[in-house]
Amino acid sequence: MKHIFKFLFALAVWLPGGAAQAHVGVAKTVPDHDAVMERAPAKIFFQFMAEMTITNLRLEITSDEHKGERIQVRLPRNSIGQSTAFGEQISLELPPLAPATYQVNYQAVSVDGHIMVDDFSFTVAK
Repeated sequence: MKHIFKFLFALAVWLPGGAAQAHVGVAKTVPDHDAVMERAPAKIFFQFMAEMTITNLRLEITSDEHKGERIQVRLPRNSIGQSTAFGEQISLELPPLAPATYQVNYQAVSVDGHIMVDDFSFTVAK
């Protein structure tokens, strides 16, 4: 029985689309996760480990009396509505942000179709 589990694990790792290939990942974000900033950032920056397209992004206040309020961040789109936020490095403009704690939820798709969903938080100090 042990041999069957080892075989199935090896098969999952070596087949295209297996577990080893499914995690492209983000190498860095600016602001960094849990960063506390004196001034609000004008942009969000993503450094991925491979070319990705950010297909969805949500910015939400998670503190104070505005908790749960969403801040609109527009993704650049082509004429048919597809996101053009593409590359290993992606920078997105932010609207002016008030002092608060923010959570960024995003979805990105790699060139080979793998979907990554992740989030990070940062705080703009008062």
